[in-house]
Amino acid sequence: VHGFGGSLESWQENYAALAAAGWTVAALDLPGHGESSTDVGSGSLDGLATAVLGYLDAMGLVRAHLVGHSMGAAVCLVLADRVPQRVRSLTLIGPAGIGQKINADFIRGFMAASSREQLEPLLGLLFADPAFVTPPLIEQLLRPKQRAGAAEALARIAGSRYSGTPSGGSLRDVAGRLPTLVIWGAEDAVIPPPPATEFAAPGVELHVLSGRGHMVQIEAATEVNRLIEEFLER
Repeated sequence: VHGFGGSLESWQENYAALAAAGWTVAALDLPGHGESSTDVGSGSLDGLATAVLGYLDAMGLVRAHLVGHSMGAAVCLVLADRVPQRVRSLTLIGPAGIGQKINADFIRGFMAASSREQLEPLLGLLFADPAFVTPPLIEQLLRPKQRAGAAEALARIAGSRYSGTPSGGSLRDVAGRLPTLVIWGAEDAVIPPPPATEFAAPGVELHVLSGRGHMVQIEAATEVNRLIEEFLER
């Protein structure tokens, strides 16, 4: 499940490796993103989680290992809270929703950007290595934003402040209820990682990858794929 402003293409460096390891891999564009409808309702995490649950039903996936990036990780946490019987494990990559402060300037800038020239410097915040900000990546993220209603959809989601309704405690508490892998880029400028000691919990495995940014699943694809494969096998 991709993050704010992303799409299923955010996983283009990860699909094949996980499928080659024998897993059935499925991904979607969340409402307001990619090629999906721009009708996002209230824009809340609950609404986005409902869309993911509907996707699981449509694909006939009774129980799944959920992998989410950034806002998508928060969506996975809400889903795991609501229907834990449908979730085998959680992999959270640079996750939102667990107490770490989100770079509000990046969110506002991303929503306002309507050209390559406006978007390119913002995308530099997603990576520790600026070489990953390529013309195809800029086009990939800009194209969906130019659809009618897309800007309003993103604004509604951002305005919800990623609100969710966990049944008890916080979204962060949900992570301890299921086997959970957390992967973070040490140089994440969008959602900086917490100190490892602050995230220690039974059943939660944390890896902070040095020299990597918010899009760590692209910037360190080989290592991220290995961590996910080994976690799923366990």
